[in-house]
Order: sequence, then C-alpha cells, then structure tokens
Amino acid sequence: MRKIFLSFAMLALALAGEARDLKLASLFSDGMVLQCDRKVPVWGWGEPGEYVTVSFAGKTTCVKVHADGSWKAYLPKMKACSEGQRLVVSQSGKDITVNDVLVGDVFLCSGQSNMELPVRRCMDKVGEKVRRYSNNQIRYVKFPPQYNYVCENEDIHGVRWQSVDEASCMDMSAICYFMARELQENRNVPIGIVNSSVGGTSIESWMPKETLQRFDQYRDEFSKSKYVSANWVDSTRMAEQRRRRDWEVTMTRRDTVVNRWRTPGYSFLSWEETDMFNDWSRNRNGSYWIRLNVNVNVTSIAGDGVLRMGAMKDADSVFVNGVLVGTTPYEYPPRIYNVSKNLLRPGSNEVMVHLISESGKARFVPGKQYSLDIGGRTFPVSPKCRVSLGAQMDPKPMSTYFVDCPTGLYNAMIYPLRDMAVKGVVWYQGESNTNTRDYADYLCSMIKSWRNQLHNTVPVVVVQLPGFMSRHDKPLQSSGWCDIRESQRQAVKRTPLSALCSTIDTGEWNDIHPQDKDVAGHRVALHMLKLAYKDKHVTSDGPSPLSAKITKDGYVRVIFNDGQTKVIREPSSTWSVVDKHSGDLVSLPIVSRNGSSEYLLRYCYDDYPKPEIFGSTGLPTPQFTISVKK
Repeated sequence: MRKIFLSFAMLALALAGEARDLKLASLFSDGMVLQCDRKVPVWGWGEPGEYVTVSFAGKTTCVKVHADGSWKAYLPKMKACSEGQRLVVSQSGKDITVNDVLVGDVFLCSGQSNMELPVRRCMDKVGEKVRRYSNNQIRYVKFPPQYNYVCENEDIHGVRWQSVDEASCMDMSAICYFMARELQENRNVPIGIVNSSVGGTSIESWMPKETLQRFDQYRDEFSKSKYVSANWVDSTRMAEQRRRRDWEVTMTRRDTVVNRWRTPGYSFLSWEETDMFNDWSRNRNGSYWIRLNVNVNVTSIAGDGVLRMGAMKDADSVFVNGVLVGTTPYEYPPRIYNVSKNLLRPGSNEVMVHLISESGKARFVPGKQYSLDIGGRTFPVSPKCRVSLGAQMDPKPMSTYFVDCPTGLYNAMIYPLRDMAVKGVVWYQGESNTNTRDYADYLCSMIKSWRNQLHNTVPVVVVQLPGFMSRHDKPLQSSGWCDIRESQRQAVKRTPLSALCSTIDTGEWNDIHPQDKDVAGHRVALHMLKLAYKDKHVTSDGPSPLSAKITKDGYVRVIFNDGQTKVIREPSSTWSVVDKHSGDLVSLPIVSRNGSSEYLLRYCYDDYPKPEIFGSTGLPTPQFTISVKK
C-alpha cells in the first residue's frame, strides 16, 4: 500500500509540475494604451480551474481559468486618462503588474512596406516636422515579422511599447506617427498605435484559412506540406541558404576586381567609360565595380560629410577614397552614408561602388540625390564613371519569402490579438497584388474576417496607392497598379463604415516608398476624425463623381458632389473612355468599336498621374472608374 501511495503522490507531483504558470498576453506590457469608452478584454493563461483577478483604475473583475489554461476578463468602460496607472493580474498569490498604462484610443495599423516605412527613411521630406518633437501621450508598438502556416499562434512576441520623442520616432512607421500626432493633438486623449505590418506581403498572407478557402484558387491550397509540416520552413530555408551561399562564394572567387582595385598602380583604363545612368549592365547579373568622382571645391574640409547615393539595384558597398563608408543589402532604402572628415580632401575624391546584381538589371535609380554634403554645402557626384563587371553570374537562386505565404501572418500577427479593443483600423497594402484580379473581393473578405474576430464593426481606412512609375502622354489600356487603386475604391464602396484615403497626388515616380508620409498620415487622421469620432465639421474626401453622361455632341460631362462639372473633350492620360463590353479604349467624341453603347469613364488611370480635381480644402479626387450614361 505504501508503494501505491508513493506512486500516486509522485504522479500528483508530476501533474502539478505541468501546470501552467500565470501569464498575461504580451500585448499587455508597460507603457501601453487601453481603449476608452468600451469594455476592454484582458487575457492570458493560468492554472485551469483557478480564478484570475484583474484590477485597474480602482475596478476589479474575476474570472475562472478554462480547462485549456486560457482565461479572458473584461474591464468595464473607462474614460480617457492621460496619467499612467497600474494593471495588476493575480492568481494564487502571484501578481503580474503592468506599469504606466494610459486609457485613450487604440488603432490597429497593418499592410506592407509603406505601412512599415520608418520615419528615418523619410527625414529628407519630414525632418523639420520631426525634430524636437516629443509626446508622452502617443504610445507605439511594432510587431517584428512572425508567421505560422500550420496553426494560429496563442501569443505574439517582441512587444515593446514606447512613447514618442525625437530619437524613438526614427524607427516608428511614418504614416502611423503623423496620424497619431494629429489625432492626439486634435482629441487631446492618449493615442495607442499597434503596427502589425510586414513589407512585401500580399493580402492573402493576412487572411484566415477559412476565409481564403471560399475562393476557388485556394480551395486545395491548404493540403500542401507547408500547412501541415512543422519542418517545412526549416528544411526549405536550409536548402535555399546553401544554394545562395554557394552563389556568393562562386561570385567572389570569380571576381577579377575585388581586392585589386586598391592596389597601388592599378589601372582603370580597361574599365568601360560611361554615364552612371546608362544601361551599362545590359541585364547581366553578378558583381559590378563603378568608379565615380566628387569634386570638393574648397581649400579645406569644414567637417564630416554625408554621402547621398540615391538608390541602387540590388546590394551595394560604398568606399570613399578607398575606405568603406556604408552598405545596404537590398534595393529600396535611400543610400545615406556618413563620411569622416579625415577621409575627405579638397578637390577630387574617389567614390567606389561595389554593386551586386542578384536578378534583373543593375542600375542607379535616376532622379535621386547623388551628392556629398559638407558643412551646409552640396557637391554633386559626377555622373561620368568607369564600370567593370568583376564577375558575371546567372541570377541568384531565389529564396522563399516565408512571411508572404497565405494565412501565415494572420495566424501569427492578427489572430493573437483576439478581440482587442480598438478605435479603428488602417490598411495600407496592395503593391504586392498588382496581378490579383479579385483584390476587391479579398479586401472585403479580409475586413469582414477581422471585424468578426474583433467582435466589432470598427471603422476602416484604406490608403489608395500613390503615384509611382511612369507618367504617360496617352491613355493606358491596362495597368495592374491602377487596377489595385480601383479595387481599393470598389472595396470601400461595398464596406460599411470604411473610407478611401486618396494619395493620388503624392508619391515618387522612381520610388515605391514615397517619403511624403506626413501627407498620408494627415489624410488618414481626417478620415478617422470623421468615421471614428463622428466629427461632422471635418472634410476628409475630395470631390466624388455622382454621374457621367454623354452630351449631344458626343463628349462626356461629369458631375461631382461638390457642384463641380467637367466636360471631357479628348482622351488623355488623365481621362479615357473604355468600351464596357470589350474593355477597349474608345475615342472622344465617343465612337463605339463593336456596336456597344455602354462605356466606362476612367479618371487618373495612369501609374503616375497628374490629377486635376481637388476640393476646396485641397483634397484630391481619387482615381475612379464610372459608368457613362446616354
């Protein structure tokens, strides 16, 4: 009997050892903001069957832990409070304390790289607005990229709330930063920003499995190994890393220039003499060396310099007078490198660029700034250069961009938020879906699924893609970039309590990541003031088309909701007419190509358009397509 008793005792001890310790979801951490004026869920994990007590601002609630170890309590509605308070969670004598908690309005912001783009990448445009600004009433958290294809994650990692000051804001999303500033100053309540975004991702990666399976192309998707095998990611990554590493080793071994160009007496005469913006790569991949020059026309160097080398494709290392001053591993960031005074000299200064082309065309992006700034003076980098192909290679083996696979980000970066209490949602994405015909359906479905999860029809603001790439003289027949803009507009029309934030008049033709995020942030804030705060005095949209009719002489008259009228007398990159049945462009006066009498009028259907319709407050009319009536 004694042995049996001891066995039961040991079993009890073993089971007790497997009990779950009290844990609070990582979102609830020091410096956070809780949503005011509605019940606030607080959740975590603990000992099954035991009770958890949640206390905040003099209010206490108690809940029993479920059999699976999870618990969720709801704090009652609270007024906004700008003084930091303590949130205390207790179970069986153990306490978890979260300090400096504010009560205000919380916004969930998501999307891809333009939602991620940090303030530091926009300083050339917004620097004066950022410097010397701080605001402890704005709290911000950015989740690091994380994914799970196999199942939904319980919690999220890497959560760290921070307040706004000149230093901390450098790594904050620029559009979130400017939106939060305006809302906080306008409403005088604490603002919390939860930024769950990852660059380069498609909308499908942010959608739950159950939602995607309603689309024909995804009905059989989730039987693939990546969605059932926990080892798929590691095995795929190891194989790809090995192939890419072999490519890099082979390139370095073949390179006829590396470590030789700095040898005394090395001759550059065999290098091709050209202009840095010419097509010197001729679509060859591999290792390039580009020798440039900047003439510092002074008698003495006044101080340290800043070298601006625009943007390049793909990865670069830059040397000034033989010394490495900076590297960038991929094509998009602006190249801004600090240069010590000791490296510079009056007169000619060598700038050597080692550029690695992994795929596509190696190049310097035109229209960017290429200069050396010293003591308030700017010295241009001469476009005349010499180029040598150190090693020609086949394109670098591709690697799987794991965070972009369907459902992966939803499972790891949205689902763990459960029914978090928020004031509104901002969505800035679409760049990676320019070949997706059903994008409007996807966006509507995603918004619906998020609202179901949050148990709240929260206001949603969708940022319409800005101008990018070429501006055309003649109407375009088709454009994936423009089609996404129209899909965004159509999705908003079909979605209650949503708004389209037009940025059609902003952007940069040579950069998919425009720096004017202060403009975008301001316009998102206007929409939130109107949608989320019900401010009737705010104008958040430019003029909207009400109708388009064919005139007696065959032209098109458009009437807008602000009373403006526009008569379209000739097709252009700004205005064009499409046969509704065939999708072909038709000319003005309208002449049908196939006997049809139904037409669509397009406005700003150009990648980088020049909009011409603005409201009295300066807000632009978004790109649109509208039916033309007889």
